[in-house]
Amino acid sequence: MKTPSLLRRPSLWLPLLGVLVLAGTWLMSPSLRLAVHGIDADSIGKAHYVDAHTYDDAWFDAARVGRVDILGALLDAGYPIDATTKSGYTATILAAYDEQPAALDYLLGRGANACAGDRNGNTALMGALYKGELDIARRLLKTSCLIDQANNAGETALSFAAMFGRVGIMRELVDRGADPGHRDAQGSTPYQVAEKQGNQEAMRVLLRMAP
Repeated sequence: MKTPSLLRRPSLWLPLLGVLVLAGTWLMSPSLRLAVHGIDADSIGKAHYVDAHTYDDAWFDAARVGRVDILGALLDAGYPIDATTKSGYTATILAAYDEQPAALDYLLGRGANACAGDRNGNTALMGALYKGELDIARRLLKTSCLIDQANNAGETALSFAAMFGRVGIMRELVDRGADPGHRDAQGSTPYQVAEKQGNQEAMRVLLRMAP
């Protein structure tokens, strides 16, 4: 049988194989990626110091799936707690977004910056409000971040609550000092944001809190 010409020329198919293997790895869940790469707290604990870039994937995957043991081992080996992905996500933002309260509490307890935003300026609190994870959001309200910290679009946590109809936490935000009259970069107040989204209940709540 004649060998196909493509197989006789590894220079053509080896790069493609590498891309497919890499893509397959990234399509795995964070838990599976950690297992495939043999990442666990014991293996990390044997190192006196880790190169941050070597363990980037393990760090962020551990935050996403709540592997406090791996987070702790990496921190103990010198991993920078506020490292970011290419999109600017910190482990704190990822733990909040993926509803990992134990990982979030651990990171905050180890001194992580809860106020850091991604490349769009969105904070962990904003991510939790976007996902509707109000228990996570309440944890983040206890940090020292400014309640009206704005992202690159001028939107605050109250703006996010209005946009996504998180009425169960709006009063708590205002009680902590959130300004119902704040205007984002387009000049919209939280009430107007809710109005644009057609969130009637949010509009009613905000109308009662308007200055």
